[in-house]
Amino acid sequence: MGTIHKLDNQTINSIAAGEVVERPASVAKELIDNALDAGASIIRISLEAGGIKLLEVEDDGSGMSAADAALSLESHATSKLTSLDDLLRIETMGFRGEALASIAAVSRLELRSRLIASDTGSRLLVEGGKLISSESAGMKEGTTVTVRDLFFNTPARYKFLKTDRAEGSAVVDMVGRLALARPDVSFRVRRIEDKKDLLHTPGNNDLLSAIYAVFGRELAEAMVAVEHTVSPIKVSGYMTMPADARHNRSRQLFVVNQRVIQSPTLRSAADEAGKTWFMKGRFPALVLHLSIPPELVDVNVHPQKSEIRVWDEKILFRSVYHALQESLSREETIKEVKPYQQIAEDVSVKSDENISELTYRKPEELPASRSNRAQITFADSAAEARDEEYATKRVGEEDKESKQPATSEVAAKEMPSSPSDEAVRKVRASDLAGARYIGSLLETYLLFEREDSLYIIDQHAAHERILYEKLLYTFHENKEEGRLSQTLLLPVRINVNAGEMTFFAENIDEFTRLGFECEPFGETSIVIRAVPSSGSSKNELDPAAAFRAVLEAASEQSDPELAFRDTEVFHDIACKAAVKARDRLSQNEAEALLNSLLELDNPYHCPHGRPVIIRKSRNELERMFGRIV
Repeated sequence: MGTIHKLDNQTINSIAAGEVVERPASVAKELIDNALDAGASIIRISLEAGGIKLLEVEDDGSGMSAADAALSLESHATSKLTSLDDLLRIETMGFRGEALASIAAVSRLELRSRLIASDTGSRLLVEGGKLISSESAGMKEGTTVTVRDLFFNTPARYKFLKTDRAEGSAVVDMVGRLALARPDVSFRVRRIEDKKDLLHTPGNNDLLSAIYAVFGRELAEAMVAVEHTVSPIKVSGYMTMPADARHNRSRQLFVVNQRVIQSPTLRSAADEAGKTWFMKGRFPALVLHLSIPPELVDVNVHPQKSEIRVWDEKILFRSVYHALQESLSREETIKEVKPYQQIAEDVSVKSDENISELTYRKPEELPASRSNRAQITFADSAAEARDEEYATKRVGEEDKESKQPATSEVAAKEMPSSPSDEAVRKVRASDLAGARYIGSLLETYLLFEREDSLYIIDQHAAHERILYEKLLYTFHENKEEGRLSQTLLLPVRINVNAGEMTFFAENIDEFTRLGFECEPFGETSIVIRAVPSSGSSKNELDPAAAFRAVLEAASEQSDPELAFRDTEVFHDIACKAAVKARDRLSQNEAEALLNSLLELDNPYHCPHGRPVIIRKSRNELERMFGRIV
């Protein structure tokens, strides 16, 4: 063990920087926090090379005097604390005195600031933690911090940075979260290379407007209000209903006292509240603001202030749980028919002005010709018999059973069933041939009668299985010829966030391989021109729903080799595109669905493994009503 000695200031600041400075996004977070604490109402962030080469944060806050500006670059210097007691009641975004000093230690930093009503400002240059110059400067009121060449003197940290695009996306994502926490402040993120706005929020103190700017129109329009108070906690915000559920929690944001935080307690409360409303593996998008007296919250439990400790976790849990439960119970849960967005072919994909979602007024409605509900075209496939080659390729135990001699089928049907068995058993596809449709139950289950038996079909599970087998069969039959896509009559545009756009750009070849023809359409949109073919003459997929199902499922897959596996991808597409519970089917549609179901390799289970069909015999029904004992 070597002798003990005191570290020099540069090393101390470099070590401190490791706690708060990981990438350009964390630099931006520290600088924006300072701007918010200075009372800024407009914050502009400029990026070059994703913030690695240059990251600038400009605000219209209170500014600093020349003396304060120089002191702000010293370690453990702050205006946010005056005594130890202040740690117990933190109302600012942060108080870490070494933030600016730590950033300056690993970059070339320029600080310009001017106090309100002051005649002039000050300008300081720091390189690698060393003050290079300090002088007066003319500038408008507020503060501007420019960080150049991040980690230029610490190559070990520099090599862990990702691509410029990925780092820039991380900055935009972080700023978006702050914008949702502070809808009263206008945030603008601009890319210097092409002078494009990557994000721009209005700052009108309307949370839904901020959601619109950050997450896009589609999600904002699906939101419903959340409002609840469990003393001393007040909860407000917005959430989506089950019809607009997502595959992951990436659009769940919790804000405590205007600070975005990560909380297992709040996440569990949201999951528990939606347990009986959302399917397993589906989650609401939500932005919730919690107001808690600051003396009851400890934010000093994480270097980046992203976690909190409260005086009573149970009250915190109940506040969010009951807030979401009230909204779910109050709002209509039947899925509405909504037109999906389309754009005309003559719109240039190079024209960002035509499609920008960064404006604050609602864009003009785009032409629509069909609903988000998957159009049911079973009649096509039912009328067109599959060729003999496809029939010979059917495999699986269920299919083998369905091809047994008729005497075996009759014997199986005549076998007595146990009275204790609720007759929830799978049926052979041949048992349903010629069944008579007698109606639907709860607009979810289709009822058929055949030879003294009642057959109940889950319409969503059945349609999901049909679409899954069609997509998978068509993909494997046509991938050699390259005939994988079904061109749309009109292209469809969807909105994405910065992280989703980055993932799409890095994996566009995988989307093409699966049958999507799509491309970026500006900074926040993707245009879809073709979708995977299901082998039908009519398109059975909602393009936006199908694309988003793949985007969300693939982006959350931790194993890259599994992210675009065809069986998983087409499963996700089928689940998203299939008719849902409460979607009312006509008799023709119900009968067409049954005919399509009978043609499948496996009509007995949906891709999740749930039963598609159950049977109640006359014998069992009569036992239930006491006609026989």
